[in-house]
Amino acid sequence: MEELITVIIPVYNKEKYIKKTMDSIMNQTYKNLEIIIINDGSTDNSRNVCEEFARKDKRIILINTENHGAGHARNLGIKRAKGKYISFIDADDYIDKDYYKILYNMIVQNDADMAECRYLRVAENEDKTVAQRSGTCRVISNIEELKILYGKDIEKYTNAVIMCNKLFKSELLDDTYYPENRKIDDEFITYKLIYKSKKIAVTDDILYYYVQGNDSVMRNDFKEKRVIDTIDVYDEVYEFVKKNQIEELYDLVLIRYIFYCLELIQKTKKSNDIEDKQRVLNFIYKKFEEKKNIIEEKYNENDWAVAELRRFEKEINTEIKEG
Repeated sequence: MEELITVIIPVYNKEKYIKKTMDSIMNQTYKNLEIIIINDGSTDNSRNVCEEFARKDKRIILINTENHGAGHARNLGIKRAKGKYISFIDADDYIDKDYYKILYNMIVQNDADMAECRYLRVAENEDKTVAQRSGTCRVISNIEELKILYGKDIEKYTNAVIMCNKLFKSELLDDTYYPENRKIDDEFITYKLIYKSKKIAVTDDILYYYVQGNDSVMRNDFKEKRVIDTIDVYDEVYEFVKKNQIEELYDLVLIRYIFYCLELIQKTKKSNDIEDKQRVLNFIYKKFEEKKNIIEEKYNENDWAVAELRRFEKEINTEIKEG
């Protein structure tokens, strides 16, 4: 018997995407779905489109709220969810017709706590799917997945950090919610759910399609709020690793922190949406100095972490001087 899966979809002004998204969910080969749409105060025709879908399919629950952001909307969905498993889908993306069937079977057959597939970026007007599948699945530990999350490979990091290419046992979210009023949010929650998972089932098959439209979060203008949120999440992750004494992650998290300091400095300098660039640059550099001191105190000069620090330090100092 198929267990109930709750699908949570926050919607804000996605009228030109939501039909394709909903069609891909409603036409799944796995049928036992509870589909919760949270219309987050849309000002376009999204609400009417969602109401039409709710009239057609009794599995759909539509919640209309004032605009509070995606994190708040997803949290409403988590609180209403009745499924043994929970999935989050963005309202401008779409999924393979066997998405839930495959991820569910991966969890059940491997006694896993969550399942993950690969995603593919597609252009706004593309209708692309990848038919070829390996059908392979590997089971990894929470620490192995966290090493991927904070490793050097940015593409693997992105696949690990996003929530939408994953299926979770709902118990993982019993006391874990999305942050609210953040420009980024997956980064604040994914690592916690990974850490709570004993087993993670992973396939390299592409089952999730991330649509990069002109209004995509990934293409939004770079503002000071994004700088603050990125720094905050890595401060939070570092404190989490320290509190839980996850020795294997110390150097990875610290170096990822340094990497993002460099990236944030570069993006701040190029941004047309940050008024006081020097103040923001000074803030980032201060954070870099804090983590630099931790690395220098913790590791020997010939350790991998220090070698990486020196490489990034040179680039950061060059960027600051040229600022």
